[in-house]
Amino acid sequence: MLKEILFILFSVVGFSLTYYIWKKTIKSKKKLLCFISNQGACDKVIKSKYGHMFGIDNTILGMLYYILILAVGLTYFVYPSLTTLNYFILGEKIITGLAAGMSIILTLIQFFVLKQFCEYCTVANIINVLIFAVVWGL
Repeated sequence: MLKEILFILFSVVGFSLTYYIWKKTIKSKKKLLCFISNQGACDKVIKSKYGHMFGIDNTILGMLYYILILAVGLTYFVYPSLTTLNYFILGEKIITGLAAGMSIILTLIQFFVLKQFCEYCTVANIINVLIFAVVWGL
């Protein structure tokens, strides 16, 4: 029961955060200001060449990921027997592992390549690692 609640909680928080970033920077073309770090750092990170993969903005990929995680969390409640199937569990582990791995890579790029700190990005990356930890029972 805790796993399901954490899935839903993390997916809603993650989606809300990435939607805010997308709405602020991509849709309205405004500058994203950080609260903690250098005032232009978040905007520099979001709009850097690392702000998209496969030609798709990272915020859109993030929103899609969080919708998928929300669907998985809701599946636990609606069809609990489905979640015991090996392919469901394997798919869950692969998807969250890829997301956590990319989050770690993007965090390292943020600090060591861009030398900028975006707290919005960092929180989203932490959420992805937490989702991974929930799936793997860490």
